[in-house]
Amino acid sequence: MAAEIHYRASTQRIEVLAHLFFYGQQATTQIGAAIETEINRLFNEPQVSFPVRGQQATVHFTVTQECVDFHQVQQLARHNTDYKNNFIRIEAQNLLTRSFMGFGLGDNAGHWITSDELGFSTTATHEFGHGLGLDHPAHPDFRGSGSPPPIMAARGSLVDAPYQWNPLAQAGAYGGTMKPIYRRVTAEEVRLILEGLTFANTDTYLLGHLSNRLFDPVGRVIPI
Repeated sequence: MAAEIHYRASTQRIEVLAHLFFYGQQATTQIGAAIETEINRLFNEPQVSFPVRGQQATVHFTVTQECVDFHQVQQLARHNTDYKNNFIRIEAQNLLTRSFMGFGLGDNAGHWITSDELGFSTTATHEFGHGLGLDHPAHPDFRGSGSPPPIMAARGSLVDAPYQWNPLAQAGAYGGTMKPIYRRVTAEEVRLILEGLTFANTDTYLLGHLSNRLFDPVGRVIPI
């Protein structure tokens, strides 16, 4: 996702702002609302503080969304220069058989599928993390941590038994990998998003990049 980051000195708060435009045959108000609720809940759950100008500022994510038709999203994407705006197609399935963001970490375009249980499985929040520049962890083995896996853990990661599809399965065997619903945003992941931002000479940063690409129903790029 592209996003805007603002430091509010009066409240000692860092605000991460993003707006999601959903389009496609499965882009409904119900799915949109569920995604919005999940992303805001999980990203604000760690209650992270971040050093700014010698003081600790609280970090708060505000993600909003709306569903638009294809004509509307074409017009919006064609002329978009706003880093808060992201364009996500929602369909029942696509060629990759998984939800994805479009053109590298930090892109503002994606294609998500309803079979990923958007808004209820952490998949939407995981993809949102990719849009904010977060990659999968280099070592996908979280056994022994005693904690839920991080939000950017990839499917197939090894986790403590309570976080597996089947807690009784052998690690790595069928049922013995991470069940995505157990992922949680960690404080470290939030700080990685803000890494390198000093706020020394500005109160505002623009995060990500604007490809403004759109997709057809199965996930192929289409002209706007």
